[in-house]
Amino acid sequence: MPETEQAVNHLHALGDMGSTCFPHAGDLFDHGLNLLVEQLGVDRALVASMTGRGLQNLWCAGAEGRVQDASLNFCPQVMLEPHATLVIDDADADPAWAAHSGWRILGVRAYLGAPLRFTDGPMGVLSVQSSAARAWQPAEVALVNAMAILFAKAMEVEALKVELAQAKEVLDLTAAVMEDHALESARTGLPTRRYLEVWCRSNLTLARRRQEIIAMAAWTQPAGPDRSQILLALASTLRGVDLLVDMGRDRFLLVLPRTLKAGAEIVLERFRHTLGPIAMGATLWNPMLAPDRDADTLQPAIRRAQAADRGGGREGDVVWSLLQPSRENILGEPGKW
Repeated sequence: MPETEQAVNHLHALGDMGSTCFPHAGDLFDHGLNLLVEQLGVDRALVASMTGRGLQNLWCAGAEGRVQDASLNFCPQVMLEPHATLVIDDADADPAWAAHSGWRILGVRAYLGAPLRFTDGPMGVLSVQSSAARAWQPAEVALVNAMAILFAKAMEVEALKVELAQAKEVLDLTAAVMEDHALESARTGLPTRRYLEVWCRSNLTLARRRQEIIAMAAWTQPAGPDRSQILLALASTLRGVDLLVDMGRDRFLLVLPRTLKAGAEIVLERFRHTLGPIAMGATLWNPMLAPDRDADTLQPAIRRAQAADRGGGREGDVVWSLLQPSRENILGEPGKW
């Protein structure tokens, strides 16, 4: 198919998607990036997205073989000036860029990069790149900027879709609690292990997307005349997102979303002051490290916390068992969506 006809097809495809309320982001990136490659005559067009490990390639068109590392390219410089478009006509002839890895290592000589601006700040970069020097025209800069606005809105819509789905699951969970007494312990009145399983399905996907840490603590507390009242009183002091779960066999689990170790220690100190000098095991669920990132539930972290609780700590101690980052368990490359 002739190149001009391919470009027309991509343009028509973008127009067709524009008539729908929520075009699929993948289709938008595919046609939009290919259109930029063909219209501008560049080697590649690339969308890079900000993650917990910095800028990572999300979608690319025009490049054959392995996609280049966004962190070595000029994309990080765009993030440093999120209100401006970075225009490089010839990196080799420009003292500001001649020694940069984007040119010296990746061979990108001409570069045009526009920030993907979300409501709460820049979250990525749209760039077009060429191995040959070229003078970018104002119309070309305007086209890339316009496409960056379109891409950013599409990415925000995708994020909103996920959050709306999570909100629906939380509402479904609330309805299930009202209808199913098995989700509440008859002995203590607290949520049960089954409730926790449903909660994981509703919350862990979003926590992974946001790379949010969840603090957890486990302990054993034999039945006593006031145990249920004390536990329910403690549960009433927690935030709405926190959980105090009756795991059965006198075992209890505290789940604190979006909480780091220092914040969890404050809550645990308050609990131990009320519960008395009992040993506790604690950990952090970390969606960026294996095995937590690969499990659909909190079970790996629960096992760490319970093992720490059984590890022989003195009464009143909190024994922490934390994952340590290593080459084997560090987060891999993100998926497209």
